[in-house]
Amino acid sequence: WESCSFSGDPNCEHNEDVFLSCNPSDTEWPLFTLVNSEGIRIEGEELGLLLYQAGTVCDDGFDHNAADAICKYMGFTDAIRWTIYESFDIQSNYEINLDDLECSSSEWESCSFSEDDNCRHTEDVFLSCNPTGTRRPLFTLVDSEGSEIVGGELGLLLYKGGTVCDDYFDHTAANAICKYMGYTDAIRWSNKERFEIQSNYEINLDDVECSSADWESCSFSGDPNCEHNEDVFLSCNPSDTEWPLFTLVNSEGIRIEGEELGLLLYQAGTVCDDGFDHNAADAICKYMGFTDAIRWTIYESFDIQSNYEINLDDLECSSSEWESCSFS
Repeated sequence: WESCSFSGDPNCEHNEDVFLSCNPSDTEWPLFTLVNSEGIRIEGEELGLLLYQAGTVCDDGFDHNAADAICKYMGFTDAIRWTIYESFDIQSNYEINLDDLECSSSEWESCSFSEDDNCRHTEDVFLSCNPTGTRRPLFTLVDSEGSEIVGGELGLLLYKGGTVCDDYFDHTAANAICKYMGYTDAIRWSNKERFEIQSNYEINLDDVECSSADWESCSFSGDPNCEHNEDVFLSCNPSDTEWPLFTLVNSEGIRIEGEELGLLLYQAGTVCDDGFDHNAADAICKYMGFTDAIRWTIYESFDIQSNYEINLDDLECSSSEWESCSFS
C-alpha cells in the first residue's frame, strides 16, 4: 500500500464502484484456475474460464496438448474439451496474462508461452478437465445433446473431446475407429448431419488416412483446416456382430427388408452396375434369403451414397446362384 498514490477528491459515479475479492492470509493464488460465470473457482469437469495467475489465457497457439498439459498441472488426468466460443460478463474484469502457448506434449514442462499478449477477450480460453483417476477415451460418439452413445446409433465422432474433419476420411478409417472403440466394424459414416452442439467443440483431428481397418495403420493431422460442416458422424456395429456380405439400406442408411427398393451394399460399400443383370440380382436376393429379385435400377439417388466406398464391380453371374458369380 505504501507504493500507491490516490486522490480523495473523486469525480465518479457509482457505476464506477470497485468490487474486490481477496485470498485469505497465508494462501497463494495457484498458477492455473477455472472459474464460473460469477468468478467462483470450480472443479475441472465443469467448463470454466481458464485463468493464469488470475488473468485470462489467449487462444493463440493453444491446442489439445496445451489443454492436457494445463489440466494435468492442475491435478486432473487430462482435458475433456476447450473452446473460445463461450462468453462470461466477468471476462473484461481480468487482464489477459498468457498468450502464444505451445506445448510439444501433454506435460507443462514442454510448453513455451508469452506473457505479452496481443489478444482480445473474445479469444479467452474456456476449459474442462477429467477428474483424477479417470481418462476420456481417445474416440467417443455423442448425440445431439453431447451425451455419449453406443455405436449402433449414428453420432458425432469426437477425438480427445473434439470433432473429426472429413478430409481423406473413408470407410477404412471408419472401420479402424470403430474397431479401436471395441466394435466389429463401421455401419456407416456421414458429414451431412448437423447438431447445434458442434460449434462448442474444437476440431481436433484432420487428414485421417488408414491403409487397413486397424488404427495403427492410420496417419492424421492434429492441425485441422476445416469447418464444422465437415465434421464426421459415425455408427458402429456392436461387438460380436458382423456386417453381412450383402445388405439393403434406405436413404438414411438404415437396413431394410428386401421388398422395399434400397441401396445395395457389399461388405458395407456400394455395388457398381458394370456387368450387373437380372441373374446377378436374383443371385444376391437368394443369397440374402429371399426368393428372387423384384427389380433393380441405377436410376435412384441417395445423399448418403458418397459416404460409402464402392466395394464391388464387374459382377457377372451365369445363373441365379451366388456361387456362379465372378466379380472384381
